[in-house]
Amino acid sequence: MKVNDIYEINIIDDNHNGNGIGKINDFPVFVKGTVRGDIVEVRIVKVLKKYAVGEVISFVVRSDNYVSFVCPYYDRCGGCMLGHISYEREILLKSRYLERLFGNAFKGITYFDRFNYRNKVKFHVVNGKLGFYDESSNDLICVSSCMLLDEKINDLISFLLKTNLCDVKELVIRKGDNGLLLYVSGNISFNNLEVLKECNSLISIYVNDDLVYGDSFIVSSLGNVKYFINHKAFFQVNNKCCYHLYDEIKKNILGDSLLDLYCGIASIGIYVSDVCDRVVGVEVNPESVRCARENIKANNIDNYEIILGDASVVSDSFDTVVVDPPRSGLSKSVIKNINSMKAKRLIYVSCNPSTLKRDIELLGNYDVISIKGFNMFPCTKHVECLCVFDCK
Repeated sequence: MKVNDIYEINIIDDNHNGNGIGKINDFPVFVKGTVRGDIVEVRIVKVLKKYAVGEVISFVVRSDNYVSFVCPYYDRCGGCMLGHISYEREILLKSRYLERLFGNAFKGITYFDRFNYRNKVKFHVVNGKLGFYDESSNDLICVSSCMLLDEKINDLISFLLKTNLCDVKELVIRKGDNGLLLYVSGNISFNNLEVLKECNSLISIYVNDDLVYGDSFIVSSLGNVKYFINHKAFFQVNNKCCYHLYDEIKKNILGDSLLDLYCGIASIGIYVSDVCDRVVGVEVNPESVRCARENIKANNIDNYEIILGDASVVSDSFDTVVVDPPRSGLSKSVIKNINSMKAKRLIYVSCNPSTLKRDIELLGNYDVISIKGFNMFPCTKHVECLCVFDCK
């Protein structure tokens, strides 16, 4: 087998990355954009020691697991790498992936709407054109909408396309219950800002951290809790899934005291504060702490203390520790600190199962009780996990 060879192969398996897997003389070939049951004509584009990579020339037979995906950017964007696979198959592939990582500790995936679920998007802007970068290059893919975005965000994109964006570098749009927030990195003229204000859903515009129009915050609700969110604070992109994730966290709280590490805008700690006597949140980002204080006040929470600082500095004892780190996972200093605390329960929210797997092995003073998946990011390869530990 060599590059540019052409074969017809049966796709006998697939994975959560959106690649079908076939074999040529028992040698594995990965083919992007295919699913188990497809029969495809492929051109070999890469040959490595243990596998090859093929690209589709044509489909001979399409599988029952295939669904027609009408996004015009699907083949180039790379964001929806599972868009061609039925939702039932997507959940199966992600479940299989987590089961391989975590074995019997994995207890299944919770999932909801597949489209129009995202409350946030970041666009790159090049020469006045907005879009996403091609998954395999820095080429800009110009877009006018995205099937994963909330419809109100898509409506604002139509106004953005009417404006002159030549001096803009990036655009971030966030949706709350009360409307949309737009963050502009770069420069935009007064006249173009006036065009944007014609979008009835737009209630806030920041330009390079300066609020130039409307409210400082958007507001998002989960159950009876309201969160005030500015242009820099972290909040989960899928409200419906987040609501059920936080409910599951609340069910697993042990004892009266809670340490909320990487607390962001205090979203988890506030949500579970009614089942605790004392909550302490720790966050290193000043803007997130600003939002957290606003949220504590707005929700009339009197048992939450917020600390601006690194997650490794807290030395008090707590019954339950909750961590929600970035994709890179926990730092060694935080792991050392958590191990020394020996809390009754540790609850780890992870958007990266591979770093969760690594950190489980390092959290030697805790045993894993259960790991549940939450399909926070449908159509993509990503999946949120909630891991519950008890102290040994």
